[in-house]
Amino acid sequence: MIAKQILHALKSLADLLAPRECVVCGHILAPEEKHLCLYCLNDIPYTRFEGRTHNPMADKFNSKIEEGRSSANRESSAREPYAYATALFFYSHNAGFRHIPYQIKYHGNLRIGRFFGKALGERIASSPHFQDIDAIIPVPLHWARRLKRGYNQAEILAVEIAQATGKPLRTDILMRKRRTVTQTKLSVEAKTRNVAGAFSVRPGIKTTDLSHILLVDDVFTTGSTLMACFTALRTVFPPDVRISVATLGFVGEG
Repeated sequence: MIAKQILHALKSLADLLAPRECVVCGHILAPEEKHLCLYCLNDIPYTRFEGRTHNPMADKFNSKIEEGRSSANRESSAREPYAYATALFFYSHNAGFRHIPYQIKYHGNLRIGRFFGKALGERIASSPHFQDIDAIIPVPLHWARRLKRGYNQAEILAVEIAQATGKPLRTDILMRKRRTVTQTKLSVEAKTRNVAGAFSVRPGIKTTDLSHILLVDDVFTTGSTLMACFTALRTVFPPDVRISVATLGFVGEG
């Protein structure tokens, strides 16, 4: 009890000297609050997609898969297993919750990344749709961008998901073979062109020991980046290997 009181007093002193702010609304945090104030914590627009086989994110991603199959003229006999998809919260460019992935990606706030990555991982761990995952693959950064930034935001999330689910993290499978420009201000068509052919599977990867891959990224907007990763994985993994996706945010109606 005394130790807890001392710890609380130290936190209060630290907050007095260097006040912490809610990442969403900017209000000063109380000692017991972590990254979000209680008001924003209660207002997180959770998608709850992890409990639904069909949801807007999964439907959108599976539509992109079918579009890709049609453009590649693949035979109908090689049908894809339905790709499951989930995100922690709805993302909007006009809402304060957009600051969460922004803080992770551009301001190096890895503590926030781990905090929300763990929250996403716990939801995935509780879902029956992701129980058979045998590889968690973060969307890779180009080596030059990773060297400059010092980390890969998708990998920060994927590490927490792997810990929460007890599933293996695999950063040795997928690579980004060419650098792309930021997707932020591109049109849907331009985003697709920007990442087309940007990813590949590393040579020598075994394809016989995996049955369900989970791709992880920070935000699902058009799905172009995840689809480019999916296309690269499909060059070596047969259609009976399910490839699902998970992100922190999903751009859609909350």
